[in-house]
Amino acid sequence: MKFKTNQPIVLASASPRRKELLESLGIDFAIIPSKKAEPAPEHFKSAVEYVVECALQKAKEIAKVTPESVVIGSDTVVVLGGKVLLKPKDKEQARNFLERLSRNTHEVVTALAIIKGEDEQTFYETTEVTFYDLDRSWIEAYIGTSDPYDKAGAYGIQTASGLFVKEIKGDYQTVVGLPVASLARKLEASGYISLEGSHVHADF
Repeated sequence: MKFKTNQPIVLASASPRRKELLESLGIDFAIIPSKKAEPAPEHFKSAVEYVVECALQKAKEIAKVTPESVVIGSDTVVVLGGKVLLKPKDKEQARNFLERLSRNTHEVVTALAIIKGEDEQTFYETTEVTFYDLDRSWIEAYIGTSDPYDKAGAYGIQTASGLFVKEIKGDYQTVVGLPVASLARKLEASGYISLEGSHVHADF
């Protein structure tokens, strides 16, 4: 099952994981990474408000330079006990994050913003993730690699640190960084993509 684009689509992210998930739809799209600095989460009332705003800011930045395109912005955070865990700055913070996640259930929230001209849509998906009791040697071995430092909460479910995960409740792709099933439905409902073989015609 593949889709076709009815409008030019731009993904405002350099993430190879998001690129791969969007490619699963079979659509054509360009990548123009956002360079927008993310605001501090403590300035927001909730993790959801924060992550939605981050996704929206990224999409708005790229929409300014490609106004003819449908721009998709996305952001992902890990939330434990109401506290947002971003990408770790160093080994010490990565170790701290993983020790806090060990034996606990946390939330992964991925927000998406879709902008085409004056039309703006935002939505988010939340998945619960439970970690095993992590042995110190596993944590030390993992933070000694380069893997944790570009990932919210210092882990990626699709990499070696997926071994830390005991259970998930919700959409796996949300944890990876792009809930593509929900995204596809939003794009199709707006007429931006359509199923191959349908009779929606491109207008660009």
